Amino acid sequence: MTRSPTPYRTLDPAGIRAFLAAQPALATRLGGQPDAWRVREVSDGNLNNVFLIDGPAGGVCFKQSLPHVRVDPDWKMPLDRTAFEAAYLRAVRPHVGNLTTELLHFDPDLFVLVVESLNGHVVLRHGLMQGGDWPKAAAAIGRFVARATFHTSPLALKFEASSALLAPFARNHTLTRITVDLVLTDPYHAHPRNHWLSPELDPIVANLRADPAVRRRVGQMQARFLTCQQALLHGDLHTGSVMVADQDSRVIDGEFALPGPIGFDCGLFVGNLLMHLFATPTPEGRTRALRDITQFWTHFRQDFTTLWTNAVAHSHSGDAYAAPLFRDDPTSLQQVQTQFLDAIEADTIAFAALEIIRRLTGYAHVADFDVIADRTARAARQEAALRLAQDLLAHPEHTSTVAALSARAADRAA
Repeated sequence: MTRSPTPYRTLDPAGIRAFLAAQPALATRLGGQPDAWRVREVSDGNLNNVFLIDGPAGGVCFKQSLPHVRVDPDWKMPLDRTAFEAAYLRAVRPHVGNLTTELLHFDPDLFVLVVESLNGHVVLRHGLMQGGDWPKAAAAIGRFVARATFHTSPLALKFEASSALLAPFARNHTLTRITVDLVLTDPYHAHPRNHWLSPELDPIVANLRADPAVRRRVGQMQARFLTCQQALLHGDLHTGSVMVADQDSRVIDGEFALPGPIGFDCGLFVGNLLMHLFATPTPEGRTRALRDITQFWTHFRQDFTTLWTNAVAHSHSGDAYAAPLFRDDPTSLQQVQTQFLDAIEADTIAFAALEIIRRLTGYAHVADFDVIADRTARAARQEAALRLAQDLLAHPEHTSTVAALSARAADRAA
């Protein structure tokens, strides 16, 4: 007997209580009676309704896809993004553990995702803007990216397994189109979605768009994003996609998941740390931002290398750089690892530059610069960040390492 599909409807607090009460495991996790559950909306993005529900025994996070962009109801959206987020959690959580959230339930008809509640956590972006400091968070995110990407790549999997894992995510067309347009294309030509802080930024935006070296590098990174399917990516990894509390850091919101170049996830996170660096008003804050960039990249590279080395040593590696080639030749293995990770580092720097340009001149700006009350001063900080991003794209030979990127950013943000 087949189950009749439930017609989609957007659930209000009463509907959320009824939905959770109908799931025995979720009702038990919350405890008590549904009327006593506290339901709070915490929606913060453009695409979904998000609620935290607390009961006497515990809490859950409830997320439902909307049929349109929250801030623009005329911009219609398909509902399947929570399905991709659920699939992403199933794919990576066995490898990253508590660096992300536990998937508790997914409803394919209502497009409802229920995960563990992070009620005691704060969004990393918001916490940084308020002067908070989580010294271990960036390192944890580096480890997350290393584990999530290595274990979903042909370095760890036979090609049959990696193809089967990645193929469903290649159908994440709507959100990938958003990335192709909003991150990789629209900021480099006139488009009605583009906007920036003030006319003071007009000259740098015009200069960016007119720079042929920038256009060539952007085109190269477009092709890299679309053709280099190294691993399963989070696809939207920024400081707003990380929750932190004391010693705990979690990556959330994997709905943009897709196969792609590993440096894309790295670059988005580094790019957002760079914007925080330029936006933060204190020398202490800038020092912490530089520390976080270093910690992220150091732990990503170390963990990725260790995972790869151990896989080869124990003959658990995949079909790329297969173990029989390198098991008895550690020197050659180290050489190919260095080349592979250097290429990811180059991608990281380029995608970080693209993220800065997108967030400051395109659609969906970051809030980091809002801490600068004076509009002229804010525009000057944004211009400095944009000039760095332009130089990273136009002259990649000048900045080949994340360490060099940090040094140049520190000089320009001072």
